[in-house]
Amino acid sequence: MNEVEFWVGLEYRVCREFAGMPDLLHQCLWCDGLIAVEYLLDGPKPRIVGRAWICTGPLQAEWQFVLLLPRAFRSREEIEWSSLLPAENMTRWLSLDEAGQHIEIEPAVAVRDAPK
Repeated sequence: MNEVEFWVGLEYRVCREFAGMPDLLHQCLWCDGLIAVEYLLDGPKPRIVGRAWICTGPLQAEWQFVLLLPRAFRSREEIEWSSLLPAENMTRWLSLDEAGQHIEIEPAVAVRDAPK
């Protein structure tokens, strides 16, 4: 998986995570795109910061997102993008602040979905 494929995959994965949330209001949210703006790959808190278009029905708003990386990287080419895409049976990797219009994505803290 290359970087372009990752961002498209993450957009759709965010939509599915919203749909599976327990709060009905969050289930109505969907993501219409993620654009990485700043790559902060080294230092104590490596992350990628960007813009996300989060929608409720026909209404769309530009939110900020941060993708927390599991470790520091020297360059974008060093990142194994597929490892950052949460598996379908994993949850709790996405947190949102509706008032602040901010989402945080941290694949390293994902846990297996509870059995139904």
